[in-house]
Amino acid sequence: FFVLPQGLKMTVTLKAGTSFARGWVSEIFQGHFSLPNRGPLGSNGFADARDFLAPVAAFEARDTKHRVLSKYGGGLFESTMDHSPYDVVAWHGNYYPVKFSIDNFNPATSALRDHPDPSTHTVLNVPLDAANSLLD
Repeated sequence: FFVLPQGLKMTVTLKAGTSFARGWVSEIFQGHFSLPNRGPLGSNGFADARDFLAPVAAFEARDTKHRVLSKYGGGLFESTMDHSPYDVVAWHGNYYPVKFSIDNFNPATSALRDHPDPSTHTVLNVPLDAANSLLD
């Protein structure tokens, strides 16, 4: 899966011969996704920051029409651009999309003897306030 911070653009392109795609979107309205506290498991479980991969900077100079859908204030808006929306060269700072392969997730559970706590399957969480409270 991937995490796309607010305000960044993305493109979805279907493979040749494919007429539909399925996906799942989780949108948050306050805070940012973060790795959960691993507690006594330490570095031996859950998702690890090194497995979240950032894209390589690229520049796209195409002077063709592009359809751009934007979400603002709960509504979707459509516009067109006469050049590529990706006419930038690099990422600056730490506000960039990341991808994560669920194959790298290491759940620390065993259903052999007991029902595990659902939090053992947490990849990312969202602290909602200064007290680090989570949405239940």
